[in-house]
Amino acid sequence: MSSFKGQLSLVASAVLLSIAPAVIAETTPSTQNTTAPAMERMQVTASRTPTSISDLSSTVWVIDEESISEQINSGKEIKDMLAQLVPSMDVSSQGRTNFGQNMRGRAMIVLIDGISMNTSRGISRQLDSIDPFNIARIEVLAGASALYGGGALGGVINIITKKAHADTTFIEAQAGVKSGFNSSEDLDYRTALAVSGGNEVLKGRLSAAWQDVGQSFDGNGEPVMFDISQTGLQYTQSYDLMGSFDWQVDQDSQISGLLQAYNNESDGRHGLYLGQNFSGVTNDATLLETRSGLEADRAPATDRILANINYQSENVLGQTLYLQGFYRKEALDFHPFPYVSPDVGVYNFSASAQNTQLYGAKLVLESQPTDTIKLTWGVDYDHESFDSDQMSFDLDAANQSGGLVMRQDFTTGRYVDFEVESIAAFLQANIKLSDTFVLNGGYRYQNMDNSVDDFIGYNQQVAIAQGQATGADAIKGGSTDYNIGLFNVGLVAKLSRDQQIWINYSQGFELPDLSKFYGRGKYQADSSSYLHLTDSININDTRLDGIKTDSYEIGWRYQANRWQAQASAYYSISDKVIEVNSADLTIDVKNNDKRNMGIEAQFNFDISSDWQIGTNLHWVKSEIKAEHDWIDETVAYASPSKATAFLGWRGDKQHVRLQAQHSFHAKSDYRFKANDGLDSELTAYTTVDLLGSITLPVGELSYGIENLLDKDYTTLWGERAQYFYSPAYGPEAMFDYHGRGRTVSLSYLVSW
Repeated sequence: MSSFKGQLSLVASAVLLSIAPAVIAETTPSTQNTTAPAMERMQVTASRTPTSISDLSSTVWVIDEESISEQINSGKEIKDMLAQLVPSMDVSSQGRTNFGQNMRGRAMIVLIDGISMNTSRGISRQLDSIDPFNIARIEVLAGASALYGGGALGGVINIITKKAHADTTFIEAQAGVKSGFNSSEDLDYRTALAVSGGNEVLKGRLSAAWQDVGQSFDGNGEPVMFDISQTGLQYTQSYDLMGSFDWQVDQDSQISGLLQAYNNESDGRHGLYLGQNFSGVTNDATLLETRSGLEADRAPATDRILANINYQSENVLGQTLYLQGFYRKEALDFHPFPYVSPDVGVYNFSASAQNTQLYGAKLVLESQPTDTIKLTWGVDYDHESFDSDQMSFDLDAANQSGGLVMRQDFTTGRYVDFEVESIAAFLQANIKLSDTFVLNGGYRYQNMDNSVDDFIGYNQQVAIAQGQATGADAIKGGSTDYNIGLFNVGLVAKLSRDQQIWINYSQGFELPDLSKFYGRGKYQADSSSYLHLTDSININDTRLDGIKTDSYEIGWRYQANRWQAQASAYYSISDKVIEVNSADLTIDVKNNDKRNMGIEAQFNFDISSDWQIGTNLHWVKSEIKAEHDWIDETVAYASPSKATAFLGWRGDKQHVRLQAQHSFHAKSDYRFKANDGLDSELTAYTTVDLLGSITLPVGELSYGIENLLDKDYTTLWGERAQYFYSPAYGPEAMFDYHGRGRTVSLSYLVSW
């Protein structure tokens, strides 16, 4: 990456200009204390129980419904919005995947009402989970978290859904369009409707949101490459059906629930033309283009069911009880993908389907044995199962149609099937040492039992299905378990009613993807073409090492009438790293230390009652220990630094916001080993948006011009994808996913 000296210069300049605020979330009337400072009234639940931000020894961001609506109604999607408003969140991929959109240079965990959208099979579609029409607010805890166990190395994003209000029948309807005016296909539109109502005892909300996305064009007016790697959002349709209720059983207890059906899938008519006989993959990349005429037995889709029920009682043996049960089932289908050999060209054209089923329960008890001590303790239980298959298509039909006609030829297993059962106990304490100091600390102990099934290597299954082998030995399955202890401790100093400083230490844990580690083997054919297993990576002989991370942080926040600021410096170090083998997209775990260091900051200032300015910054540096020296991590994984700024005006009936986002250039001397021909760098770019809304006599009209200057650039995922997939699976151009050019959005929202 760029020199350390240059990065420090950037930080020094930016810190003089920006330091950062938590966006204030709304609180219910029963919890408000108008004489208390704003940060004491703000409460977040991502810390497991409702806790005032002023008592937390960590960096916290709360994006309220007004801020969400300002961005989303003007054309932004969730990943773009988070990148704009959360300093340590990387820029968006603008696709279905959020792979590589890290927080503090690490992967994050995404929750909906406290239920994790992450899985042991690391498919990065956590933010392809909900329509923003159904979001009330988003809580973000930056940095490694010991509270949630595996996966939360970069931070926690908790999406809180909208709920009904008592004694109010409320109907909300929305319609919107978005286009770059490059063709008749360059058009997105969305509609949504919600009805809510009830009384003090029972209330509920029903909603339906639907979206249709057309073709995208870059800043030069050229069609954006169709993403066949992790699948994109071009030519997709989605719906989000959601119902929730709240029942006040008695004065001290209540029951609430949520049921969601979410689907996002290809329109089934458009795909990437790869050239006749796949010549666009093996010879002439200029032949690659998006075309209609798709006939596919499998196409990209995200299909998810989520159910969640909660019970809360204010008086269980003098404690507050939170009990939650949940169920989640999802089917994730991928785009057909060419498998290429230097000798024969494309020898297999296939698409995977990967299915996860997860259920569990969370029990949390909160007590306050004294006026100065609050204890939170409980137990988490999760059971996850995973299976997958790979559908291979008739190669002759695919060849002749350039990959548009995909008729099923045969289906094999893709990855090992597995189950993960986890139970964890935790204790967290919040101790007010004085009017100035608050001590936070806790411990989480987790046991994970992992089991995988017997599995014949994927390539060997294909050989058998194609008649090139008569059979093959199976790689034996088995089970193993892990016992993990995670500790955290932090101290908050309340310098005044409006500001605090804190220091914090927290541990995090990550178990690498089971399915991409196990089930690999070496085979030798005998005279009858039977494949004998000569060596393998199996769960009985090779233990998959977990990755433990120690995270350190120091921070400051300030919330006053006109100034809002928050800044933190962090350092995290892990004892291992994950490397992807581009030849077969499996993973290895290396015993190399990895460290991230950085500063995230934001600053807002109310110039007057109408005008506001603000900026945020994330400077980050990622390094890996190689022998005795620290070297820059390859940019296939490392996050670039980022900065944003805005100028806003808000009148009685309208508001306007001009905002900019800059992703900095990043470079590493460490080359991604399978792609030595590619420069190991990420290109800098800046985008500018104009957002606004007008309150009409009936309803509100929102508008937006995204990428106002029509900048042409490759997205962060587009640059990473070239490292992962080229040249093994095709030319660089095949994975060069550009950002969308200038688009104009209009949205109308009415409620009564």
